[in-house]
Amino acid sequence: MEERSQRKKKKKRLRKWVKFLIVTIAFLLVIVGSAGTYAYVKLNNASKQAHVSLSRGEQSVKRIKEFDPGKDSFSVLLLGIDARAGKGETVDQARSDANVLITFNRKDKTAKMLSIPRDAYVNIPGHGYDKFTHAHALGGVDLSVKTVEELLDIPVDYVVESNFTAFEDVVDELNGVKVTVDSDRVIQQIQKDTKGKVTLQKGTHTLDGEEALAYVRTRKADSDLYRGQRQMEVLKAIIEKSKSLSSIPAYDDIVDTMGENLKMNLSLKDAIGLFPFITSLNSVDSIQLTGSDYEPAGVYYFQLNQEKLEEVKEELKKDLDA
Repeated sequence: MEERSQRKKKKKRLRKWVKFLIVTIAFLLVIVGSAGTYAYVKLNNASKQAHVSLSRGEQSVKRIKEFDPGKDSFSVLLLGIDARAGKGETVDQARSDANVLITFNRKDKTAKMLSIPRDAYVNIPGHGYDKFTHAHALGGVDLSVKTVEELLDIPVDYVVESNFTAFEDVVDELNGVKVTVDSDRVIQQIQKDTKGKVTLQKGTHTLDGEEALAYVRTRKADSDLYRGQRQMEVLKAIIEKSKSLSSIPAYDDIVDTMGENLKMNLSLKDAIGLFPFITSLNSVDSIQLTGSDYEPAGVYYFQLNQEKLEEVKEELKKDLDA
């Protein structure tokens, strides 16, 4: 029973970052991929609106040598922010509900994704030990970056902060993505999750934004492993379709809201420079921290397994040559 309970909690912790990962990477790939044919001036203005600077400057203090974004392996921290209307808080005061670090190895053309549990019990610089999600509420992207760098002892080169509104628009503007649905249980669960609004059929189909979102979000039909496979299937479909398009005339709506849905310390030049490498990756793998429930004074935390944490740190350092 205890093992089953832990599995359920892990599913809940992973639920949001799976959705967020697709939203953010899809948004970046499609917007940047359209730069060659879209009005560059308009895209450049949107990029400036979305740009944020970190108080540390352009380079991480964890970088011993000068960082060359065109040649060096690099890392990106993705933060999914829950700042909903009616909560009476600004984006900077909101907690980060999805936290994913991705390392990109230039030599091997590989990427590794690490989910950092929102309730992970970590040291937040200047504030002591608390849930990781509180780092953003206490100090925005700057403190989130500092917390990750202290936790993993690696440089965080780029940070991308996003809400969850762009995914359906991106898929719809691509005129859908091709997905193979092969599980009756998944089909039934999606219909239940959406209260009958989305009904899929077995086979290979082109899903619109609403259907694709339901497909990647469903979590009760099987396991996190299969849900992760669905996520990667849709992400790869988005990447392939965005690479093959020669003209995207309808991106006005997405570009116009880019500054509202996305904040990053990447310039448009940096993003365009990274696009060919990211779309040529040989593999994208996921690694996971482990731990246990920790409830001092009745407050829930996820206490990380230190031995596994050290393994993850070494793996990521090797990936970044750090």
